Amino acid sequence: MVTSQILSYFNEYGPLLIFAIMFLEALNLTGIPSYLILATIGYLTKQSSFHLLTIFFTTFIGSVCGCLLYYLIALKFGRPMYDYFYYKFPPTQKGLNKAKQLSERYGAITCLIGRTIPTVRTFVSLMAGVFQVPFQSYLWFSMGGIAIWNLLLLLLGYIVSCSL
Repeated sequence: MVTSQILSYFNEYGPLLIFAIMFLEALNLTGIPSYLILATIGYLTKQSSFHLLTIFFTTFIGSVCGCLLYYLIALKFGRPMYDYFYYKFPPTQKGLNKAKQLSERYGAITCLIGRTIPTVRTFVSLMAGVFQVPFQSYLWFSMGGIAIWNLLLLLLGYIVSCSL
């Protein structure tokens, strides 16, 4: 696909497509790391008719909506899955114990910090649901981490686009 075609699709479906991608990414369903997705979106934003702030809010809302759904699913079904993996696959116990210790020690602040660490960020909602982090705390700290992560990576892509 030629760059002009990609930009044409981006200009036509940008916010809707970005919301859907970020929603799915927050549920760990894209198979593509968010740092690649967000940097690419930032790069395309510079070349499109959209304002960076509009695109940032679109990525933010998509990510938050996906994370909330993931948290609610984990709250309802996460504990049996956690117990299954814990007892069925003993090598996972060390990592799961560490996640539990961090959650118990730092509570919802782990949502903020975890959202800014590649790979770890994909499990924040799951662990918050499993360990029953209070909803409001989870929401506020996750929103902070999502805002930091999305903005930095969008800016990275945007700045790279400016320099080319």
